[in-house]
Amino acid sequence: MRRATLAAAALLGLGSVQLTAVPALAEYGAIAWDKETGKRGWSWNQQTQSRADEVALSECGATGCKVIMRTGRRECAALATNEAGKYVGAARRKDREAARLAALKDCEKGKAGECIVRVTDCNK
Repeated sequence: MRRATLAAAALLGLGSVQLTAVPALAEYGAIAWDKETGKRGWSWNQQTQSRADEVALSECGATGCKVIMRTGRRECAALATNEAGKYVGAARRKDREAARLAALKDCEKGKAGECIVRVTDCNK
């Protein structure tokens, strides 16, 4: 009887540890860009969209930075710019490669010359 009680107590204890160890979903991202300086910043896997925006703007580091792309759960995004960073293309897709190609295409529409992918990543 005592063994059964100890085993039950051990299982209950492990169960409570597992419940508290589950992380909250981190599903928001953002890309920010400053048109004047060409600076950029981004964030991935943040707990809220406002936090994702805040991190991207902070990483961008210029007063003129604006969020130009937001991503949700399991979405990928990419940012492409010309050499000077003054022309951009951004895209959001379900996979990284599709986002990368779409951002390049979007950037090249601006007749900015050759565009380079500067960032691409995905939320969990």
